[in-house]
Formats: sequence, C-alpha cells, structure tokens
Amino acid sequence: SCTSLCSVTIGANVAATGSDAFRDCYALTNATIGSAVTSIGSNAFDSCTSLTSITIPDSVSIIERAAFTQAGLITVTIGANVTTIGDYAFSRCYSLTGVTIPDSVTGIGNWAFDRCSSLENATISANVTSIATNMFSSCTNLASVTIPDSVITIGHHAFSGCHDLASVTLGTNVTVIED
Repeated sequence: SCTSLCSVTIGANVAATGSDAFRDCYALTNATIGSAVTSIGSNAFDSCTSLTSITIPDSVSIIERAAFTQAGLITVTIGANVTTIGDYAFSRCYSLTGVTIPDSVTGIGNWAFDRCSSLENATISANVTSIATNMFSSCTNLASVTIPDSVITIGHHAFSGCHDLASVTLGTNVTVIED
C-alpha cells in the first residue's frame, strides 16, 4: 500500500502494468499510461480511490481482471485498440458517470461495471457478442441501454438492480436473454 504516492507516469519503455502494481494507492490522483503499454494487469489500480480520471492509450489491448475496481473514477477514456475488458475491470467505481466501449472491444467480462451506481449512460461496442453476467448490475442510475446488433446473448442478472432503467433497445440478433 503506497499511501503517499500522488502521481505516476508509466514511461515509454514499459510494456505492461503488473498485477497489483498500484493497488491501494489511496492518494494517487493522477496516472499517465505510456504509449508502449499493451496490457493493464489484474488489480493494477484497485482501490485507488483518489484517481478520478484515466485515459487508456490506443496501445493497450487488454484491461485485465479488476484493473480499476473501486477506483474513484468519474471519467474513463478507453483506447481504440482495446479488445478485452476483464471480469470486474471497473466494478465498484461508484463515481463513474458514463462509459463508451469502443468497437475494438469484442469481449467484456462478468461484473465489469457492477455497482457503478453513478453510471448514467453506457455505449456498448458494436462487436460484442454477449452482455456478460452481472455486467451492469446495481448501476442504479442507468436510465437507458441500447444493445447492439452484434449481441446474441444477454447474461444472467446483466441489469439486476438497475432501478432507474426505463428503456432497453434490443439488437436484432439477440436470441437468448438469461435470468
């Protein structure tokens, strides 16, 4: 736990942030991810509660499991070459208000945005084939969702506890809606 680290710049020669790299850095307010980074490791920024904004560069292709769980994120910009967002990647980012998942993303893990209670809008990649289990569960401010035509399956409890969800537009290829 690094309780006094306020800012970090990941240099141009670093290819990945390792698992738990900045976990529990409660004072971290600014993180710049270098253009050579191709993956953000599991729990890399877990519980960085003062980190309110992050830009994930185009060099990143994988955001691993719980990479930003419980971070203080209000805004996140996901690079145009990210293909995978892991389980719990942004879970419990209570202040996150919106997210745009670029069309490069083909896979989003279970509970990826679970309990993002301030999340009001989410734009989902046009190349995702399933809405994962509990993907947006307990996103209590989520008002509307458009499921792209690429989606075939909506997983268990994908929108469970989304009390303000008033509008869901289903893509033309949805054939399975689980519990």
